[in-house]
Amino acid sequence: MPTLPPPLKGAFLVPESVTLADIWSGLHADAISHNRIHQAPDAHRQRAAINDSSRALMRALEECPAPRWQALIECLGVTQYGAIALSWCKGARLEDVVTAFAASVSDPQDLDRRAVSFLAPAHGASERRLAKLIELANHDTGALALLCLGHPAPLIFDMDESWLSALPPPLRDVLNERAPSQAHT
Repeated sequence: MPTLPPPLKGAFLVPESVTLADIWSGLHADAISHNRIHQAPDAHRQRAAINDSSRALMRALEECPAPRWQALIECLGVTQYGAIALSWCKGARLEDVVTAFAASVSDPQDLDRRAVSFLAPAHGASERRLAKLIELANHDTGALALLCLGHPAPLIFDMDESWLSALPPPLRDVLNERAPSQAHT
């Protein structure tokens, strides 16, 4: 490990000698920058570069113990990006991510889909069969919503239609958002 300058001595660092506060700040600066890009001729390229930056910041958390990141986001304020970043930490449990995320979203209309798209693949976000996602979510509707939105691919609707119709409307909307363009299978 390189010798640290005096101001960083004692700081918990992740790869590239980055502090957890740097990651938190970077994720939120990226989110603001991403939202400010509108119809620029190269908006797609700019957004892709910002997303790459956010992914790199989250990957840097892979060696950070989850309780350490949780303490930081609770101190600075739990945001959707801070909650999703928790999913990348060592020892992170999906239940803790859901709890943190729920604390940051009081209204389903405020859900930041970009933030959710960064859910760590280790939590099964790449699985697309609804029955498997329900199992991974341990039948928790908040976890299910995160898992469904955590990957851009369409869901495979392998659940009974009566089960789907009994869901709370906000969750049903999330599922339908990830529905394939053809009818449910």
